[in-house]
Amino acid sequence: MTAASAPAQQLLSVSARADNDAFNFWLAAYNRPDEEYTSGVRGTLTYAGGAWWERYLHERAASCGNGTTRCATRSYSFGQDMYTGQLVPGDTTHVPGTRPNAGWLYLQESSRVFAADYLDETSITVGVTGPPALGENTQHFFHSIAPDFNRPTDWSVQIPFEPGLVLAYDRTQRILVHGEGRVFGGDVEPHAGASLGNILTEARAGIRVREGFNLQHPWQAVPLRSKPEISFFVDGTLHAVVRNEFLAGTLFRSSPHVEERPFVPEYQAGINIRWQRVTVSYSFERTASEYWTRPTGHTWSRLGAEWRIER
Repeated sequence: MTAASAPAQQLLSVSARADNDAFNFWLAAYNRPDEEYTSGVRGTLTYAGGAWWERYLHERAASCGNGTTRCATRSYSFGQDMYTGQLVPGDTTHVPGTRPNAGWLYLQESSRVFAADYLDETSITVGVTGPPALGENTQHFFHSIAPDFNRPTDWSVQIPFEPGLVLAYDRTQRILVHGEGRVFGGDVEPHAGASLGNILTEARAGIRVREGFNLQHPWQAVPLRSKPEISFFVDGTLHAVVRNEFLAGTLFRSSPHVEERPFVPEYQAGINIRWQRVTVSYSFERTASEYWTRPTGHTWSRLGAEWRIER
């Protein structure tokens, strides 16, 4: 069986990522923030062929394989995000005007349709906020492992239970490509998208620049190579926010909340190392202040790994 004729049910890759301001390794362990977007974990399985509902949005695309010009994949993700307010130093009391704590436990199905110069990603996410999201339980568990390096927690003020739905679409273009597959290469990737739902409604646009060694295509399947790819990237994105439940509070009833800023820039820089079937990555991200009563932004970091299944 050739890669291009791979069955639509074939598992292509397994990936996981963890976001945490505890990964700000340039700071002493006792001095890392532990606030705002403080934790996120996500596991993903990616399969050949698009989601069933994708046929209503795009013309049917083939399953992806090495050399396929236009193709589709779909992925299923399970994750949890956690947001916490700033605490008074040495106390569990929230600083006046800080955001409420919030947890988000979710399932997501994404469909990706792409060619050499573009990537379209559409997703449906369902989940819950409040105690069923297990934010308090998760934070208490991990803080209990190393109490000397963790601040006390207080979940008495948090976003209550509400079911959530988010529909999202993003388009990424690939331009100004040079040196692909050679010793040194790079590309530029403008991107834009939007989300609609009670959890998040926003539009966004940005640009990513990659430079590196033995650079390969960022989303198409490529043959396994004996030389590792090492790439560095920077990204800047502007979010135009209409509603963010983790700041505005629950939609269908009154709850703790803060006043959102309508425009929030976000910056990212990191490194990817890809060799054979394995990709590992590390990045740090700076999100500007998301609400009016917080004067400064927040920096957090991401660790990621992907195992590509042999095809």
